[in-house]
Amino acid sequence: MSKKFSLLVCLASLLVAFVGCSNEKVSGTVTDTGNTLAETQVTGIVRRVDGTPAADAMVRMARMAVYDSVLHVPEQIEVVTDSDGVYAFDSAIADTFQLAVIDTSAIEVFFLPRTTLKAKAFDSIQLAKAAVVSSVLYFEEVEDSAVSVGGHFMTCLSGTPFCNDVFAADSFAMLVPEGEWSLEIFPGDSLMVARMQSLGFADSLIYRSLDLGKINAGDSVNSGPIVWSTTAKADTLIKESEKEAKNVARISGTVLCKNGKPCADVEVMTIKDIYGFNFVEGDSMQYVSQTTTDSLGRWWLPLPDSLPGDSFRIEFRKLQDDIVTQVGVSRYMTASEIKDLNDTLDAGKVTLTLPSKLVSGVNLVIDREDTTQSSNCMVNSVVVGIKGTSHFVRDATCDKLILSGLPKGSQQIVLYSGVPKAVAKMRASDVPMHYYVTFTAVSLPEGDVQEVQWMTYTPPNQNIFE
Repeated sequence: MSKKFSLLVCLASLLVAFVGCSNEKVSGTVTDTGNTLAETQVTGIVRRVDGTPAADAMVRMARMAVYDSVLHVPEQIEVVTDSDGVYAFDSAIADTFQLAVIDTSAIEVFFLPRTTLKAKAFDSIQLAKAAVVSSVLYFEEVEDSAVSVGGHFMTCLSGTPFCNDVFAADSFAMLVPEGEWSLEIFPGDSLMVARMQSLGFADSLIYRSLDLGKINAGDSVNSGPIVWSTTAKADTLIKESEKEAKNVARISGTVLCKNGKPCADVEVMTIKDIYGFNFVEGDSMQYVSQTTTDSLGRWWLPLPDSLPGDSFRIEFRKLQDDIVTQVGVSRYMTASEIKDLNDTLDAGKVTLTLPSKLVSGVNLVIDREDTTQSSNCMVNSVVVGIKGTSHFVRDATCDKLILSGLPKGSQQIVLYSGVPKAVAKMRASDVPMHYYVTFTAVSLPEGDVQEVQWMTYTPPNQNIFE
């Protein structure tokens, strides 16, 4: 019995020893793995210029660019900082890599062009003021029927992770660090890029390059419009041919808020019908936004396809909670300025102001010798508006009229018959405009109401319809 007991004790001792050895080995393996992760992890904290943590900043890690190939745009991965400004990559993308940080909220950036894990130059990152490069991108379709690049492109600072997705005909802005840079533009579909390469397109025709020159921190650089084309000359993206010139003909300008700073998200509309003659339905004309300004207050619009008159202008409005808070209008531009235009027409810089309001009315005056006219106010309608804006209303005579959301300063009130058929008939005839349109000069106070003495209106002779 004692022999059996001794044998059991011995076996138990051997089992404990075996388990102890096994546990020691597993424990060592875990410790080694932890050390490996710690050694390969790329992590740190990002702070803004004012020293506060940079939350929600984009951190990109990229391989070093190879400049004797098309890899001017290096392979890259990205993460976002947390609320404490901390970022972390599980491992380095390569033994030697570069790091970029883009904080769009603060308009600040950081660029480490070359580093390694051992250098630990990324533990604590201090952002710097960014420069802003803005433009608008157009493209020329490739003649080869097997290629359709679509409207999605990428723009990157050559050899860096500073890249943006861009869609054709859209304005864009990208934050860049101080330095001397070139901009790479190429189709955003990697499969299409591969297809173009397989069809024999040279890499230099796929990855187009634009020299930006020296850029300083805080600069605002407008490098547009840019045209991606496989037939353009080397190192230039603006074709000199007539065909390409027509493609880039646009109107552009800049909008400043009331405080004098660039105004983003401002609605922009071309006013082609400056007298409102095409306002034939409804009680009031609608504002139809065609585009909005970018972060620098820049906007671009295509040329008007047709003009009822000889001039046009651009109207702007800024909304807050669906309420118009700031407004403005551009200078008048003439039809001759856009005829055969092969460049961008600069509409100038406009500073928005608080909207004004106009209160007036129209008294009916009947020509007693004209038996075709009616003295009934409700029978006679009129159109009243501000020339060169979207602000026109149609109402019966003898009623008070209110126009709001108007640009301040010297404007012209336009008054004519509210019967579209009558207006169309007189416009088609040789009758001078001043016979059927009344103009009244007015000065509108910023952010206030201007009451104007009631205007008079005499309806047209009904015989014009015969």
